[in-house]
Amino acid sequence: MDRLQDQYNIISMRWLVYILLPLQLFAQETYTNCGDIIPQNYQVSYDVDKVYYWDISAGEIIYNQGNSITVQWPDSIGTYIISVYTTRFGCEGDTSYHEVIVEDCPYLQIFVPNSFTPNSDNKNETFYVHGADKDDIELMVIYNRWGEVIYETTDNTPWDGKNCQVGVYTYSIRTHNQHYTGHVTLVR
Repeated sequence: MDRLQDQYNIISMRWLVYILLPLQLFAQETYTNCGDIIPQNYQVSYDVDKVYYWDISAGEIIYNQGNSITVQWPDSIGTYIISVYTTRFGCEGDTSYHEVIVEDCPYLQIFVPNSFTPNSDNKNETFYVHGADKDDIELMVIYNRWGEVIYETTDNTPWDGKNCQVGVYTYSIRTHNQHYTGHVTLVR
């Protein structure tokens, strides 16, 4: 009889675990790192008798209210997982997962300023490229108004504008797969 009772208890325990499901957090979402990713809210069904345990693979939980949380995901490219499991009357329920993918921004990944002020005030003293692809620069050339090369570099080394007059200059910037041209104004 004890063996039959043990089998009944095991079946009953499994029944309790199945009652805890579903948590309704089976999904996927995708963001790009073109700008700041705003904090995201996640919620599962609420039951007063359940205790909720959340886990994220990266980022920061900035708010936790039992069955709901708010997460600030990182802006670096990758796949991140959020999971939640519950317990009820000391029995652990199943775990639910949610996948968050952060992809590389498909838009322009460099920003080229249109002016700089090399006037020794320690603000905006040099001309250089900003943005995620700034380290991919293979060639940057600065021309004066007569088309003469006045500065050239094979990386993103800043141009300080020394020995150059106030005025508008033309730049040509090459990365591994793009070519950018435009104007920059030197102001003192």
